[in-house]
Amino acid sequence: MPEWRIFPSPRLLVVVFVLSLCACATPPPVVTKPVAKEITGGLIPAEYLCPSPALEAVDPKLAREIKDFLAEGGILAGYPGAANLPMVLNGPVESYLRAFSRNQKSAFKTYLSRSGRYLPMMRRIFRERDLPQDLVYLALVESGFNPFARSPAEAVGIWQFIEGTARRYGLKVNDWVDERRDPEKATRAAARYLQDLFTQFGCWYLAAAGYNAGEHRVERALGKNDDTTFWALAQNGLLPRETCHYVPQFIAAALIARNPQKYGFDGVAYQGPLVYEVVKVPGGTNLRRVAQVLDLDYQDLKELNPELKSDQAPPAPQDYLLKIPRGKKKRLAQRLARFKGDS
Repeated sequence: MPEWRIFPSPRLLVVVFVLSLCACATPPPVVTKPVAKEITGGLIPAEYLCPSPALEAVDPKLAREIKDFLAEGGILAGYPGAANLPMVLNGPVESYLRAFSRNQKSAFKTYLSRSGRYLPMMRRIFRERDLPQDLVYLALVESGFNPFARSPAEAVGIWQFIEGTARRYGLKVNDWVDERRDPEKATRAAARYLQDLFTQFGCWYLAAAGYNAGEHRVERALGKNDDTTFWALAQNGLLPRETCHYVPQFIAAALIARNPQKYGFDGVAYQGPLVYEVVKVPGGTNLRRVAQVLDLDYQDLKELNPELKSDQAPPAPQDYLLKIPRGKKKRLAQRLARFKGDS
């Protein structure tokens, strides 16, 4: 922990102000004094609070300098650009730590294994957006990192977008493609959505609640309660039951994913990250034919292009940007050129 006295007195005041911009105050490692009312399998700690948004902006350059200094000391968790979020350990979180590491252990281990395919890409995109890295584990709770996941409410993909929100954030959903199933495009959309939610609510856990329940539902709940923390809204029954579970699930998932061995997940066989290059193919190109040309299993090609609803690229006149394994682009280009020459 750095010595605060190294700052001159005026800068100390600015430091305190900048810290007030943090998404959520870091709670004690172990909460021992919960409030009396139970919610979703545990007790809600009164100590865990999200501060109100700041009323005025601090000088951006000075804010960045102070943020960088504090980040070096590892004490800035919760700030929008911090690497990790503060992790509260309370009854609901502990109940999901037990569930994930016991009766749901096999499924959770599969999710951890599958995460290796997508986490490098997700972390890169979240860094570009200056988002906390822990937010990538929302995808674990949403879909188990499965791009083909579909919920009963017709939410689709790794990030489980419903169609309206997907379109709002620039994802195509039509007869030929469903970009909610495109891991990279959906991650970029999710990053933008989470950024907007944080701007609206000023707290990452309220942003996560908004991601699950919808921002309007959380906004209405905030209007009905004097205490504007996620835990207070959940405790007072102002959020859907699923959302009351969702944030503790996310925290538990992030804690396990950070340190799987600590929770008994030894020997997780993480899948390698997807490595591919993009090539233009004519509209209507048959993917099975492409797989034959490249000596690939069709399912391997399909997994690189999960957004395609059939075994064909969208019809002409537009070309389509198809993802293929790295190193195969030259061979496919030669075969496509030969095909055009013969036609």
